Amino acid sequence: MPLLPGRGWFRVGSLLKPKPIIIGGGVLIMLLVCVLAGLTVRELRLRDMNDEKRELMALDLLLAEETERTLQSVDLVLTSLQQDLALDGVTTPQEFIRVESDVTTYALLKSRIVGIPQLASVSMIGFDGRLVNSSSRNPPPDTNVAGSDYYGALRNSPDAAAYLSEPVQNRNGTWVIYLARRVDSSSGRFLGIVAAAIDLSYFENLYRTLGIGSHGAVSLWRRDAMLLARYPPLNGVGHVFHIASFSGILRDGQPVTYEVAKALDGQARLVATMPIKHFPLVVNISKAIHQILSDWYQAAALAAAAAALCVVTLGFILWLLVRQVNAYDALARADRERNRAVAEREQAEAQLRQAQKLESIGQLTGGIAHDFNNLLTAVLGNLELLKKYTQDGDSRLNHWASNAFDAANRGAVLTQRLLVFSRRQPLEPRAADLVAMLASMSDLLRRTLGENIEVATHVAPGLWPAFADLNQLDNAILNIAINARDAMDGHGRLTITASNCQVTEEETGEITPGQYVVLSISDTGKGIESDVLDRVFEPFFSTKPIGQGTGLGLSQVYGFIKQTGGHVKIDSVPGQGTTITLYLPRAHVEEASALQHADAGESAEEQAQGTVLVVEDDPDVRAYSAEILRDLGYRVREAGNAKTALETLRESNDFALLFSDVGLPGMNGTELAEEARRLRPQLKILLTTGYAQDALIERGKFGQGVLLLPKPFARAELAEKIHQLLAPRQVAS
Repeated sequence: MPLLPGRGWFRVGSLLKPKPIIIGGGVLIMLLVCVLAGLTVRELRLRDMNDEKRELMALDLLLAEETERTLQSVDLVLTSLQQDLALDGVTTPQEFIRVESDVTTYALLKSRIVGIPQLASVSMIGFDGRLVNSSSRNPPPDTNVAGSDYYGALRNSPDAAAYLSEPVQNRNGTWVIYLARRVDSSSGRFLGIVAAAIDLSYFENLYRTLGIGSHGAVSLWRRDAMLLARYPPLNGVGHVFHIASFSGILRDGQPVTYEVAKALDGQARLVATMPIKHFPLVVNISKAIHQILSDWYQAAALAAAAAALCVVTLGFILWLLVRQVNAYDALARADRERNRAVAEREQAEAQLRQAQKLESIGQLTGGIAHDFNNLLTAVLGNLELLKKYTQDGDSRLNHWASNAFDAANRGAVLTQRLLVFSRRQPLEPRAADLVAMLASMSDLLRRTLGENIEVATHVAPGLWPAFADLNQLDNAILNIAINARDAMDGHGRLTITASNCQVTEEETGEITPGQYVVLSISDTGKGIESDVLDRVFEPFFSTKPIGQGTGLGLSQVYGFIKQTGGHVKIDSVPGQGTTITLYLPRAHVEEASALQHADAGESAEEQAQGTVLVVEDDPDVRAYSAEILRDLGYRVREAGNAKTALETLRESNDFALLFSDVGLPGMNGTELAEEARRLRPQLKILLTTGYAQDALIERGKFGQGVLLLPKPFARAELAEKIHQLLAPRQVAS
């Protein structure tokens, strides 16, 4: 119990000579203050470093999982090609070259890289190291890779594992690595190699989106300490560095954190290092130590100042015993308030950092998507025209234009992936025949899930057409199937059931009343516990072990279904399995009819007639769109804004189609479409956008006769959309 005035303090002091006791006690207290200040500063530094270690380790685990999934998607392409080659029955190297050098194989390779942005190309290489076929061009260039490391490793080894090459710099300055697999005949004879070129700039772009700050860095290494990619970029890709921690990773296979006095950029850094399980890769994420300890420096200065103040104060209050108790109580209260304020500030800063990270992603996908897609539209369009008009001319110019066109297409795919992640992508919902779609997906699901999982599909008679974006629906089903495979540990049964459903007012719950096409996907896995069932659609939440998923699959499924106007629910019984049910809106009668007759009539060039009004505020995109339409045989009028377009519509009645951008200054494209329909009820309308909020792409906003074309678009895509709008009318006439 503290000795306070009036409770015996002076009685004790009168017996024990209070002056020496006070002086000795004062000196002891001053020493203790200095020691405590030093310990506090030390503990604050350890706390800041440990907090940063945990944060870097968590980010590194996510990056390692994403990197492994990226490599697995590429390796899945290679293994599927191996299976296709095995089915061809090729037995000799010469037959391999003859059979696999045709246009059919080129088309197969071209199709396999679609939707995989990190995959630059897929190639087939003969037994002598010469390029047999490639998704980049047909016929392929006369190239010999016999001197490459991956050819030598796979040529001399019958091992069935994939090989990851050293980085190679292309002529355009970009770096790629090759993931390659050996192709053998049924008798084990070496036939050749299938190799996939992985664009390393994909990883740099991925790391850029993390928002780790100006003093953070992320790098990708081979396990032999060869640098593959880094953000912020530094010279040194393809070089081997001496990194002592890599030996421990290779030995233990566990993630580690360590401090390095001089990193690649010369700064002292805290580094988290994580090996990739199934590939010889290592992911590093680091932050400059001076940035980590920026708050600690201030706290240390405050602690030192406080300690000095305490020493001076204690020296003074040795002469003022009565005031000492009050001063001590005030100091204790101030210290408690300061600690509470520091804790509240740190909590607020952590919440602010998380909000800023999410906001940066939203700004990245929303703020630049429209302008960037406008630029890509102009770039891709002019490159496409350049390819067309140089096809029979200068072959080098045509080749350069093709390379630039492919690179710009990869940029467009990347932008689209960012929009999908943020749920702001312009969907292209239409009447979808789920019977045909499920039939086409059967082979893909069986190859993806493995031979030990039985896939069964049940479709109710008279199934309605659903209103959905087919590409996004394919991805949603594939994501759910992969989760089911992991839940069943590679053995079990996956059942897909499609049926019609009428939701009434009395049984709606969270579902809007109406008619739906229901897809139920059930597995026989281990199920999900009830305490985590409500969180499965949260981004980055996953019940899988570390290294087996990022927790984004079901989140993207949820966002796509909600944006389409449907509903998704999940039911699970631990030990028995899980069922995920997708409610897709039924397509309207006129939409289903348009689906049945979409291919009827003439081609876009053959049925081109009438005048098209092009409304676009970007002069380059407007000029490109007009050029395509004139090339297709249409007469074209142009307008830079909605006001000019409406005046043009009032002047003339001979327009067959209104082709307008959504993001116009003043009155936007959707408002223009409504006004145009009031003036010309039979006018067909084609809207285009590189970025759209949910309100602008709401399902069924204008009804029949209106389609959406995402930017950037090619000549064939524009022609097909116009054909879909105008062909039914001409067939009927």
